[in-house]
Amino acid sequence: MIVMSLNVLVFAACATEAMELYGLEQAQLTTISSVASVVSVFGGILFGRMLDEGSVRKSMTLFLALGTALFFVRACVSGYAAILVLTFVASLCANICLVAGPKVTATWFPREKSGAATAFVFSAAGIGFAIAFTIGAIFGLKKTLFIIAFIYLALLIFWVTVGKEGPYKETNWDEDEANPSKTGEKISKANVYKSPNLWKITFAYSMVVTSSTLINTYMINSFVSKGLGSVQASAMGTLLNVGLVVGGYVTTSVLAVVKRFNPLLLICMLGSMVFVLAGWFLPIGTITWICVGMGGLIFGGALGLCVGRVPLIPQTGDFGVDSIGTASGFNETVKGLVSFLLPIVVANVFGTNYNAIFIVFAICCVLAALVGAIMMPELGENGKK
Repeated sequence: MIVMSLNVLVFAACATEAMELYGLEQAQLTTISSVASVVSVFGGILFGRMLDEGSVRKSMTLFLALGTALFFVRACVSGYAAILVLTFVASLCANICLVAGPKVTATWFPREKSGAATAFVFSAAGIGFAIAFTIGAIFGLKKTLFIIAFIYLALLIFWVTVGKEGPYKETNWDEDEANPSKTGEKISKANVYKSPNLWKITFAYSMVVTSSTLINTYMINSFVSKGLGSVQASAMGTLLNVGLVVGGYVTTSVLAVVKRFNPLLLICMLGSMVFVLAGWFLPIGTITWICVGMGGLIFGGALGLCVGRVPLIPQTGDFGVDSIGTASGFNETVKGLVSFLLPIVVANVFGTNYNAIFIVFAICCVLAALVGAIMMPELGENGKK
């Protein structure tokens, strides 16, 4: 998760340099910053069924190796078109890790802990966001692209060396209605796409990722327009993402205690919205840094709270546990489409109207809270079974 999110934000973290190096306008920067997310549209379709029906270990090894090689090629080329294409193809191959995440994580923990464990894993995205802003500021864009390629190589070696599914692969689900293999009844894979609860989680997940993409893509340039220097604006982006890191694990720790997803997601989305808006609309000063830091801290757990419920949806009877990979692929597909297209539309409609950008961020937060926290049934251990 750290490596995936690091790759997604590399261009946004080096926004000024990327625009100068490739001669980009703001809309082009948003496009190249979002292209690593749109791969989920294709990766979810490509990898979901593959992971359910084939070898998880072999599939991940093959596609992660291809992606790693292409990331090295990307670091060596120049030109906007070449970078855009290579970012797309390399990220597509590596996307198998995201699709497999909930499925593999669920095999390492008993059923009642699998949701919190998946939330913990996906909370690591904030670490990648923070690293992207940090190494981008220190090394610059070109060197950072090489660093990312070497980190993917380390990830590949790690997976080949120790990666596998866990001891709960076959024994994690005891309820007959959630496990068609116990009843002898084969639940159609088509039920995944008909699941209203999966659609709700996917919509909320899409809004969370879109809001995160918007705020990270515009953080530096928006605050530069308010009078901050580029170094200070980069520091504010780092602060935001350090908050995401800490918040992700704080939220996961709270989840382990309260064992309820919905109220935590509600707090994450609405609380972060209030602080981020205050940080933008209030005059720049100490309060700005406090609000941005608090916004990131509260927002941090939202990603994990959404994805962490995907392996728990079989509790509702919508589909069986043998379809978690397909469900995860669908989740990534829709999220990728929304979080790619919506920021581009916003960029082309509003341009550098940063007030409007932050308002769109707030709308996404409200929608995620409404659908993911209010309309979604509680799937935590203390929820209604």
